[in-house]
Amino acid sequence: MTPMRNPFPFSLRVITDPIGFCNRTPEIQKLISYAKSNTNAVIYSQRRFGKTSLVKQVQQRLEKADFVTIYIDLFGLSSADTIASRITRGVYKALYEQKALWQKALATIKSHRPVVRPDETGFSITAEAAGSKVFGADLLDQTLHELGEFLAQEKRKTNIVLDEFQEITEIKDPDVEGIMRSHIQQHQASYFFVGSRRRVLLEMFSQKRRPFFQSAVNFELNPLPHDEFVTFIAKRFEDAKKRCPPEAADAIAATVGDHPYYGQKLAFFCYERADKKVTQTDVQQAYADLLQAERPVFEAIVLGLAPRQIALLKAIAREPTKSILSMDYIRKHALKSIGGIQAATKRLNQLDLIEKEKDVWIVVDRVFARWLTQ
Repeated sequence: MTPMRNPFPFSLRVITDPIGFCNRTPEIQKLISYAKSNTNAVIYSQRRFGKTSLVKQVQQRLEKADFVTIYIDLFGLSSADTIASRITRGVYKALYEQKALWQKALATIKSHRPVVRPDETGFSITAEAAGSKVFGADLLDQTLHELGEFLAQEKRKTNIVLDEFQEITEIKDPDVEGIMRSHIQQHQASYFFVGSRRRVLLEMFSQKRRPFFQSAVNFELNPLPHDEFVTFIAKRFEDAKKRCPPEAADAIAATVGDHPYYGQKLAFFCYERADKKVTQTDVQQAYADLLQAERPVFEAIVLGLAPRQIALLKAIAREPTKSILSMDYIRKHALKSIGGIQAATKRLNQLDLIEKEKDVWIVVDRVFARWLTQ
């Protein structure tokens, strides 16, 4: 008899199958409503909260409603030229298998040309500058203008996702944000600006001096509803021929604070450990497996920090506090100078590693916090 496959995928791949996607019905409905009314939205949350999977689910439904959908990944940008090529690549990838739209895009977007190559998934598409003498911000300006022309010619509604949108702030060109805003506000499309570095992303839309000020509605993706997550976990176990009692499913969800990614991963390890029924011991041992599995990721985060930042991060993980600058707290955790603490606090907050919750400083990622205290 062939053994059942573990029903809890936990890779960082996007979940496009609704069966493996825990219910986000209200969020999906709201975002569909925004797209239909051509409303732009800033979608933000902690890291690995399922934002990309969510917008992919939304775009799948929009396509069934006769929308044109375009997904653009902006992670790891290095220049304004890179932004332009990523935008064009996203357009090409979205339209390649739709002959009429593909031809229209080729005729309209002339700043780049598509490069199609076979790969293990079938084919890959990239975009290369078309050999003009336009570079940097000027190339971005031209690309967005051409995209606007394409959108103006398309009779159907269009939704465009700009994933990891806050990455454009890493480009040391003061004109980038202004160029993008000036074109996007004219485009006949709805835009979803998605990002994980919440503070950086939200500042782009909340600071009066920034070009994108108040140009989109804020949409926070919260932890999964606890009861729904518990039901989802138990049902997935049942479908895979193992029993996860309500108290065990509750423990899985509660241990990770209803975090979608960590919940899937903890459930994965529980499934691997359990015989026919998940026990509390299985959950505890699986959590140790989870911490061990995340170790390379957490170590990479720590390696990117300065010693004072690491010291403060570990202090907050051990003891969340209202008063980082109190002398008792500083002495207890050997944090040294107040100036160093203030600088470390600012940087850790910018990196979305710490935040204030009900006036108490905490580590954003509770699994990371647990690992830091080991």
